Amino acid sequence: MMASVREVASNAGERYEELNSFEADQDITAGSMRIKCHVKFRKPRSVAVEYQDYQSPLEDFEVKLSGGPEFVGEDLVDSRVIYGGKETWIHLVDKDTAVKKEGKLLYSPFAGVDVIGQLGFLPSLVGDFLLKDNGEGEINGHPVNRLGLKPKTSRRSLFLKDEVFNLDRAELDLDEELGLPRKISYYPGQGEQLRFSGSQGNPVFVEYSNYEVDGLGRKDFQFEPSKVDRVFEEQAVSEEEFEEEFPLSVPIAEVEEKGYERARDRISILKDDEMGRAYSSITFLKSDEGGRPTSSVQLLVGNYLSREMSRHRTYMSEHGEELDLEGSSAQVSDRSEAVRDRLPEEWEQEIYEVSWQGDESFYFLLGQAIDKDELLDLARLLLT
Repeated sequence: MMASVREVASNAGERYEELNSFEADQDITAGSMRIKCHVKFRKPRSVAVEYQDYQSPLEDFEVKLSGGPEFVGEDLVDSRVIYGGKETWIHLVDKDTAVKKEGKLLYSPFAGVDVIGQLGFLPSLVGDFLLKDNGEGEINGHPVNRLGLKPKTSRRSLFLKDEVFNLDRAELDLDEELGLPRKISYYPGQGEQLRFSGSQGNPVFVEYSNYEVDGLGRKDFQFEPSKVDRVFEEQAVSEEEFEEEFPLSVPIAEVEEKGYERARDRISILKDDEMGRAYSSITFLKSDEGGRPTSSVQLLVGNYLSREMSRHRTYMSEHGEELDLEGSSAQVSDRSEAVRDRLPEEWEQEIYEVSWQGDESFYFLLGQAIDKDELLDLARLLLT
């Protein structure tokens, strides 16, 4: 390494400050996790991602346990996710469907950690980290300078915010010519294992290849919903607005009278106004006298089967037990059976799901830490 380690780090920060945009192939690996995507970034905040592979053992477990998040890896592969600075479009290309969500939602595999196309840390290398010269090397034919990084402090309190450095150490391989990372090796701190649970305790490796710098314009981050068959836009509404906007009647007040309260004040509706279709996910909590949540119920409901609801329907058709629910055909399943051998004894709890449908209406009710009879009583309440 001809230049000093400080000069190499400073040059990387300056290179990032100078560029306007970049695109590259990005690979993220951690244990058996494998994520591959093509990412585009344009300052100040625009990001577009196309996932080619998304394998996460933790996500597979979550799907068995509770149905998983709204979009899982198989939904994201061959789809396009576009964030323009205020809102995110998820374009499910093979479904000819697009979903607009408020805020930034790139489906990072680590909760609350922005890892997709994220190089904004480069200008802060000298100020934030103790730097070590780890010599030189080569990655895919590209000479690199190798730096070892260790946070100068685990937490820094500023006037209006706290900064937390959630790693034990890291290694950074910087392309000698380009000045940008070819590989980032990240070792989460002991206190951050929960946020990085998808890595299963393993270090996280982020690799970039096939860089193209400063070739992107605004059009690369624009999305034209008129070219898509089904377009759902997210609205966060009050309970009163929900009753007016949602095409199905959902007796929220009656559920709350049973001792439950909504986890969030606002209710999210995903709605396609042109097609007259909508769906929603509402979580209710029951708490003890001290205000600590002891059980939860999630209701997925709509006159359209979202990707998440489709997964629930498939699961219930394969594992559900048929029953009559107030004259309606329904299915009930004990989800905890499928994951009982993978849960620590202290985490064991009852997890039941009941589902039913009407004329162009679909309902999935998932209860955690409540018994089967109580969940069925709530289902009957929703049917009346």
